[in-house]
Amino acid sequence: MSKIYEALKKAEHERERSRALPSPSGMAPSEGVPSDGRDAADDATEEDYHRLRAGLVGVGGPSALHTVLVTSARHGEGASTVSLGLATALAKERETRVLLVEGNLRMPSLARLLAVAPADGLSEFLDGKATADGLVVRIEKLNLSAIVAGNSGRQSLDLEQVANLLARLRPQFDFIIIDAPPVNRYADASILAPRVDGVILVVEADRTPVAEAESAKRQLDKVDARILGVVLNRRRSYIPAFIESLL
Repeated sequence: MSKIYEALKKAEHERERSRALPSPSGMAPSEGVPSDGRDAADDATEEDYHRLRAGLVGVGGPSALHTVLVTSARHGEGASTVSLGLATALAKERETRVLLVEGNLRMPSLARLLAVAPADGLSEFLDGKATADGLVVRIEKLNLSAIVAGNSGRQSLDLEQVANLLARLRPQFDFIIIDAPPVNRYADASILAPRVDGVILVVEADRTPVAEAESAKRQLDKVDARILGVVLNRRRSYIPAFIESLL
């Protein structure tokens, strides 16, 4: 109890001290950023993705997981953002070849997140309007490649066509990360899950009901998916970081 009290007093002292110090460029202390333009939240998020990468690579070694599907229980829980963050973390190793596939044709967002121009994507391939070789877009600034949803308006996946596409692209990449729609809402994730090496389930802290998360896991278990783990997204800490580090 005394240790926690001391931590509280020290945290209070540091907070008061930071208020008294001059802040860079006239900004409030909470708005200050390091000299490289990144803030602490950016660094913490990047570190989280590096831990996720380390956990992924550690499952049976780098060669054990070529294709990983990322899905969620419901819409809006951040599966697309997690897919992009994981792919970016994997691509930090310059020799690692990473492909990010937008398998969520119903609510696509990766083209916007990647800031790429409209291009043929997975939907055009499934409609027979584009070849596999013409789908891959190179994102040099992130050292990764991507296949976006496309513009045809198609919403559903074709298992055999997607499986054939993945089989064709697999030798060209070390990791293929697939952003899939919510498993509780659509069948797409359940259809693809048995055809990939592993599945990551994304749930949002303080928002995803436990029953929804359990239902998503049951859906994946029914198709014998290999669930690698669960990402608790947007976790909010109600304990000051200084105190949390002591607990």
